[in-house]
Amino acid sequence: MKTKILYGIASFAVVIFSVLFTVKLIQSKPKPRTREQIEDLLNVKAEEVINKDYSSSIKYRGRVSSYENISLSAEVGGRILQGDIPFKAGQSFRKNDLLIQIYNEDIKAALMSGKSNFLRTISSILPDVNVDFPNEFDKWKTFFTSIKVDESLPELPKTKTEQEQIYLASKGVLADYYSLRQKEINLKKYTIYAPFDGSFKTVAREIGSVANMGGELASIIRTDRLEVIVPVLPEDAKWIKVGNKANLIGSNNIESGVVARISDFIDASTQSINIYITYMPKNNKKFFTGEYIDVEFSILKNVSGIKIPREALLNNNQVYLIQNKSLAFKNVNIERTLDDHYIISGVDNGEIIVTESLADVSEGTKVAIRN
Repeated sequence: MKTKILYGIASFAVVIFSVLFTVKLIQSKPKPRTREQIEDLLNVKAEEVINKDYSSSIKYRGRVSSYENISLSAEVGGRILQGDIPFKAGQSFRKNDLLIQIYNEDIKAALMSGKSNFLRTISSILPDVNVDFPNEFDKWKTFFTSIKVDESLPELPKTKTEQEQIYLASKGVLADYYSLRQKEINLKKYTIYAPFDGSFKTVAREIGSVANMGGELASIIRTDRLEVIVPVLPEDAKWIKVGNKANLIGSNNIESGVVARISDFIDASTQSINIYITYMPKNNKKFFTGEYIDVEFSILKNVSGIKIPREALLNNNQVYLIQNKSLAFKNVNIERTLDDHYIISGVDNGEIIVTESLADVSEGTKVAIRN
């Protein structure tokens, strides 16, 4: 009996110990954190907004092109002869150099023969002019003596009376004169002179080959006057005017140009307005056609705002602000576009603006500012 009581007490003690030990284990188990405790805040880069004025210059990238690009075609047919310079692509030339000569000896001989016949016609009418129009004799004699078969015809004397004009027409003087003038004009088509300093861009025929009427011979570009084409965003183009100066910045030199033209439409492919800058190369300090250079415009009006990295701008007109430790959208205006920044307005002093690109976030996301 006594043994049974002892076993009962021991069993009860074990049960009590087990219960106490279990309670102790439960109490020592870490409590689960709440949603607010386990939610990690997004660390973002941000700064306090301080609006200020920015300098009156904007920079874009432009492409150098020739001011003139001309295709040379043959107006007459004939064998191509060597001009003053080699007829090769890349060959440079100076203004008034003979670029292309087409064989014309037969045309020159025919023209000289015509002038000889014309001299004979004038000499035959001089006696009658001396009798019928004595007051006009000296001018016709002077005209006769000034005609040289190997030179251009002098100007035809003006007739003063209807009778004089009728007489000249009946003798064929007027018809012969204008026929010769037409042949002189046609003879000039056998030679092509350089209209400016430049170089051959392409050459379609070789020396000794035959030029066909209307066929392309070569293309030339002007090198003593260049043009820089700069696509500019519409919000910046409004500050640029014809006549404004621009700095042209290359890898080794800085030159000056002048705004010559501004497109009055937006290029559909770039959504920009093309600004055309005229540039006159100086000595060896020049840019080359096709080269890309930086163009800095000096404008008269400063702008006020804040400068942010390009990646901080959303949808072309929004930024993220931090309000009550959460992200909030803010609509802004782009005042100026720089190399890798925008100058924007529409954000008040003291507001906190995010200055980096955020991916996979939305308005209302809780954030913390990182140093």
